[in-house]
Amino acid sequence: MPTIIEVYNNIPCRRGLTTDWGFSCLVEEAGLLFDTGERGDVLLANMQALGIDPASIRKLVVSHDDHDHIGGIATILAANPSIEVYVHDTFSEKTLSLIREYTEPRIVREWTEIADGIALTGPLGTDIREQSLAITAPGGYLVITGCAHPHIGRIVDRVSQEGRVWGVVGGFHTVTTGDIGALAGVEYLSASHCTDAIPEIRERYPETFRPGGVGKVHRV
Repeated sequence: MPTIIEVYNNIPCRRGLTTDWGFSCLVEEAGLLFDTGERGDVLLANMQALGIDPASIRKLVVSHDDHDHIGGIATILAANPSIEVYVHDTFSEKTLSLIREYTEPRIVREWTEIADGIALTGPLGTDIREQSLAITAPGGYLVITGCAHPHIGRIVDRVSQEGRVWGVVGGFHTVTTGDIGALAGVEYLSASHCTDAIPEIRERYPETFRPGGVGKVHRV
């Protein structure tokens, strides 16, 4: 059963941690860090406060090439250059070159399993291309999104092609009426970071909504 720890978020949840614009979370059992937030010093300070050793990170997945999700890449790789890094095929040469100073990035182009029970959607969307994480949980897939630029409804639809979506955690960005409707039946909803409709999601799904924020621990 996966444990998800939010390491970086502009929304507060736990005392003693620094809030800053961006998102990052740890899939504890897999040693997988998803995104790196805006600032490497904040990322490492929050990891230290949460008792997370950079040496325990084995994989880094980066959702998209926006600075509030890639800003800590160099810092985490300098602390542990043996990490496997997964990006997708629309990342800039600037970001790829930065990663190559430490390791060769693995380029994802489609639905790809990167560990037992953990897959990447591959890049979705048109304007800002983005990939999400899909983790096998007891009730179905737990989806982790960085900003959901392709729209959370489209991401849920893509993962649903592989199996039932049980939960969604992360930033949902611009949320339409259709996106909110697409979350019906999802049993665990935790929207944070850049989501522009948190009150509306909480009001529509009061039984399944869980507040997110830096230091939040999701045990599913």
